[in-house]
Amino acid sequence: MTERTIVSQPFEINLNEQLILRGKVKTLEGGAARPVVIIAHGYRGFQDWAFWPEVTERLAEKGFYAISFDFARVTAKEAGLAEEIVAEASTVSQELVDLDVIIQHVKQALLPLSHEADANRIAVIGHSRAGSSSLILAAEQPENVQAVVVWNGGSTPARGADGQNVTKLQQVVSEDSEANKERFDVLTQFKSLRQPALIVQGSGDNERLLAVNKQLKESNPEQTFVTIEGADHVFGVLHPYEGATLYLSEALQATVDFLKKVY
Repeated sequence: MTERTIVSQPFEINLNEQLILRGKVKTLEGGAARPVVIIAHGYRGFQDWAFWPEVTERLAEKGFYAISFDFARVTAKEAGLAEEIVAEASTVSQELVDLDVIIQHVKQALLPLSHEADANRIAVIGHSRAGSSSLILAAEQPENVQAVVVWNGGSTPARGADGQNVTKLQQVVSEDSEANKERFDVLTQFKSLRQPALIVQGSGDNERLLAVNKQLKESNPEQTFVTIEGADHVFGVLHPYEGATLYLSEALQATVDFLKKVY
C-alpha cells in the first residue's frame, strides 16, 4: 500500500479593514472527504506555539482535515495596530467571531483543499481560554459543531479588572465579559450541550481550573472526562518546542480516540 502524503496550505481571511485571520490546513492527499478539526490556541499562544504544529501534523496523519490559525488578536499585535484595536480583538466575543468565521469558511468550501473536508463533521479543539470559547460556540451552534474537545480549560471568563494599573486590554476584556455574563456562563452552556464533548485536564494544573473541571463533571456527567496525571497547563511542553512529552502524547491519543469514536 502506498503511503499518502500530508499536504499543507496557508490561508488568510480578512475580517474587516484591520483584522485578519491567518492559518494553515493540513490533511492527507486524496481519498474521501475527512472530518474537520479546528485547533484553537490559548490566550497567550499562537498557531505555531510549541506543540501545535506537531499536533496538527498528527491529526492529519490520523485522517482529519486539520485547521490551525492565529486569532485576530495575534495578527493585530503583530501588525502593530493601535492599543484599542488590539484590546477589542482580544475579547472573548471576538474569539467567538473568529471561530465562527473559520466554521463558515469550512461550510462554504472557501479554505484550501476544501474538497478534502467533510463540512458536516466539524470538531473544535480549544486550549485554555479557547476551551471555554469552544464550549460556548458548540452550545450556540449545534448544527455546525458536531464535537468539542477542551484541553485544560472550560472556566467562565474572569470579570472585573480592578486596581490602579489596569491596562486598556485588561479593561476591554473585562468589560466584554461583564456585558456577556449569561452568554459566557460556561457551566450553564456545558450543561445544555447536546454534542459529545471531551474534557482533558492535567492534574498538575492550577487550582481554579481543577475546581472548574469538577464542576463540569457535576453539571454534565454523561460527557467524557480524561485526567492526565501530573500534567501542568501545557502538558510539560516548552517553547521553543523540544518535542512531545508523555503528557502531551496521552492528551493527543485521548483526543484522537474520542474523535474516531464520534465519527
